[in-house]
Amino acid sequence: MPFRLICRALSLLLIAFTCSLPIAAQGRADDAQAILSNMSYLKSLVGTWSAVAEFHQKDGSIAYDLGSYNISFVLEDTYLQWEVELHDKKDPSKHHSFLIFITYNPVTKKYDSTYFYSHWALRVTETGEYDDKSKEFRTTAFIPLEDGIHDENVRTITRLNDPNRIVYEHYSRYNNESAERMNVVITLTRQR
Repeated sequence: MPFRLICRALSLLLIAFTCSLPIAAQGRADDAQAILSNMSYLKSLVGTWSAVAEFHQKDGSIAYDLGSYNISFVLEDTYLQWEVELHDKKDPSKHHSFLIFITYNPVTKKYDSTYFYSHWALRVTETGEYDDKSKEFRTTAFIPLEDGIHDENVRTITRLNDPNRIVYEHYSRYNNESAERMNVVITLTRQR
């Protein structure tokens, strides 16, 4: 093989190796240390909570649900599992439940929250960040055809600055709406 071809092949290998270094440095999905380190920021969520949910209706009225949140670490502290039960304050027979699983993704350097709902096959995944200075966990999501017709953009703020009281705010905007609106404020009070 002529010297020129050998040099060219070595140059291409060096370029390929150099280009792969930034990808390797970005993080791996199985980086347990990064996951556990970042999940520790959310440990104040762990516990049993009573919940009061204020649903802000489009007509300006507010509907109330009461319920409970049981939040615990699962899968060797890789995920936070939220078990949520809510029922209508006026008619407890009207109820719904959902599960949330939250983990930290070392590749994207963001948190992933996935929601599963009773009586609804839709699965929602949000991405988020924790702000240690403000003690807020903030997420966003895009939900295609959320109501079967419109796409929805959502964002949440979970305030973690009080270890015995958590406030969760949920905002949304459908693609046919000009402004974002508050959907629900849920106040959690620690029971255990």
